[in-house]
Amino acid sequence: MPPLAPASRRWLAYVARKALRDALAERHPWARDLDVQAAPRPDDPRLSAPTRLFVSWHDGDELVGCIGTLEPYPSLEEGVARFSVASGIHDPRTPPADPRRWSALECEISLLGEPTQLDAVGIDAIAPLLVPGRDGVFLDVGRRRAFFLPVVWRQLPEPADFLAALCRKAGADPRRDGAQARAEVLCAETFAEHNPKQLARAL
Repeated sequence: MPPLAPASRRWLAYVARKALRDALAERHPWARDLDVQAAPRPDDPRLSAPTRLFVSWHDGDELVGCIGTLEPYPSLEEGVARFSVASGIHDPRTPPADPRRWSALECEISLLGEPTQLDAVGIDAIAPLLVPGRDGVFLDVGRRRAFFLPVVWRQLPEPADFLAALCRKAGADPRRDGAQARAEVLCAETFAEHNPKQLARAL
């Protein structure tokens, strides 16, 4: 599937920021005056199509929150609005977004494709098949399973390190259990709010 058009990306970035601004204003009434750069809604059927997606907010190098769904959400546009608020305010791992940091906050949206099972077995065999920055990865180690979004490549750019950390997330020891690991890959199209052409990749 080809990447979203730049106009559709700009619209989704607007949807995400407006949704978060409106949610913050319910807690801080003065936040209704925070600037949101408007964008016209393009005539793009993909905006209403079911889509797997995640929305993350960043304050510089700090992750504010990241929430989404690995099952297709009924509408891409509605999913972006919902998960923008969820990741910006309700991620239990991090404090809510600070409206005083509004201009420093940046939204990143990831659209995930269909999972594809890799034939390789073992993290050493899986590592060369991964595309850093693009692939979201499910790792199965026996009955244990874990998933990393493509955003994790920022912290772990080397496939071997990425897989070892994912193995540990599943509750397994990479050195002891890594040889039996199997993987599914979800290719992602990821773009940042202030750079809608960034990381443009086909699903």
